[in-house]
Amino acid sequence: MSKTIETGQPISKQSGGQRNSQPWFMIFCVLAFVACIVLITTPIARLGHVGYTGLTEDIATPRNFSPPAMPFLTGWGRWLPMHFSHSDNVAIYMTGNIEILLLLALAFVLYTVAAYFIGKRATVEQMRSLRRWMWIGAIVAGVIFVLTPGMASKDLFVYADYGNLVGAHGANPYFSTPRQVAYNDLITHIDGWSDTPSAYGPVWVYLAGLLSLIFGDHPLPYFYIYRCLGLACHILNVLLIGRILRLTGRSERTITLGMFLYALNPLMLFEGPLGAHNDVFMSTLLLYGFFLCFRANQLGFTRFKHYWPAIVFLTLAVLVKFTSIPAIIFFLLVLAAKTLGTPHTPLREMPWLAALKNVVIAGGLFVVIALAAYLPFWIGHGLGEIVHSFGTPPSSSGAQNSLMRVAMNWLYVHPNTSIPVVTFAAHAMANRGFWSKVDVLAMGIAVLAGIWYTWRSPSMRTLIVGSLGMMTIILIVTPWFYSWYVVWLVALAPVALSFSLGRLTRALVAFCLVFSASAVFTYMNLAFFRIVGYQLAMRYTLMMAPPIIAALIVYFSARARHNQALVTAELPTSSDPENASIATR
Repeated sequence: MSKTIETGQPISKQSGGQRNSQPWFMIFCVLAFVACIVLITTPIARLGHVGYTGLTEDIATPRNFSPPAMPFLTGWGRWLPMHFSHSDNVAIYMTGNIEILLLLALAFVLYTVAAYFIGKRATVEQMRSLRRWMWIGAIVAGVIFVLTPGMASKDLFVYADYGNLVGAHGANPYFSTPRQVAYNDLITHIDGWSDTPSAYGPVWVYLAGLLSLIFGDHPLPYFYIYRCLGLACHILNVLLIGRILRLTGRSERTITLGMFLYALNPLMLFEGPLGAHNDVFMSTLLLYGFFLCFRANQLGFTRFKHYWPAIVFLTLAVLVKFTSIPAIIFFLLVLAAKTLGTPHTPLREMPWLAALKNVVIAGGLFVVIALAAYLPFWIGHGLGEIVHSFGTPPSSSGAQNSLMRVAMNWLYVHPNTSIPVVTFAAHAMANRGFWSKVDVLAMGIAVLAGIWYTWRSPSMRTLIVGSLGMMTIILIVTPWFYSWYVVWLVALAPVALSFSLGRLTRALVAFCLVFSASAVFTYMNLAFFRIVGYQLAMRYTLMMAPPIIAALIVYFSARARHNQALVTAELPTSSDPENASIATR
């Protein structure tokens, strides 16, 4: 980041009255941001009562569930048109869909402008006031989304159904389905995944089961409980980002900017307090695990009594969703390299036995916790059944919002083509086995690159940036993608501000933040794209192209500035008489 952000110094000298003034521009941005959130509630609520459209509804409420109306929220957007042409259900749905996307786009514009103001224009004396308004905006927007009488995703009922399966019926969610065990339960008929076993880790299953013991089969409490959990985790994540940045000695400006980048990110609020996705809970465990890593690094990272709390919380994150496994990989790499004393210790003098011991102990702790969490569900099942259970959820065999899905859709519309190469490529990309190999290859390359970087610099920077980079690669090549997966990236991107950012890290952070905006296109209904067979390809391009372009621009612009700085440093200075005479010639 720029020196202004890193040092916390204002760009220009301000008078005393200006320094102590309220950050009115930030206040305006926060109020306008909250206004966008309030207006979004109206089309979301409308889409919950549209009725049958025949479209693939990316934003919808289950047909057999009606949340309480909140006219004090939805009334503010009554002036928004319900349709622009015909007043049928399709027109109403399409109009509401585009209104939600446009309001989210405006919220992202306000978010970007406010972030620029914090990083470049605000004075150091205004940082406390800026954080106060940030909290006001985040909490008010979060509460609005918690109370919104509509849904952008029905996943919270999936969580409730699996919890009901465990808590109320005592069944095994990895080897049975809600429809098999609890066919007559109301929550089962609301859940869209009631025909499949659980795809979530045991930590989340235990939490969902505990909530089921309290709230039973009634969908309404879950509608608010999971959203409140999402808001609570969102607030905790902001606090953890601030604590990590403060622990590493960053300036007040950097701390404020890092917290803001997560707190008022529209996608984080849309998928947390509104969508109630467990990715936010997983991110809370990750961030706390990394906070413990930073604290252990100050006390002595290679000592078991210092690092074991960190590995426990990182393991718990993995046991919510397996996609946080890069954190464990890079933790072990950094632990090994720090024990060896790379890169300064001579190779022959490195304590290889001590490094192996540390890795085995930390890795063993991870395995023991994972086995203890899974064991109650695995008792009575053979190894083959256990392995098969990991491949039964649709996310393990299907495709969504990815190149694989694009290829499948293209082959469905164009089953026969006269270009053999195109047909071969489409069939290859439409095959899940192909993408499994791509995933393994990408992860292998990322691990090898991580080993090299860790050997050169066994630091917390490598741990954070390496984990963030590998998670980014996972999302780029995964066949199964939804916009709420970007929560992992936006949660870790502000933590990267704990260090001076190189070109690659700047590009990575830019990719993550821009991706949080472009990922919203997954909610754009395919009916907006009129070219049959290419709708998914067009939406996928709108989703993936902006973050890639932004990352390339940031990387090469930073490289150009670096090269210019080297040239400037090599120019003769007037302090050297000989150089001065040469320069005047």
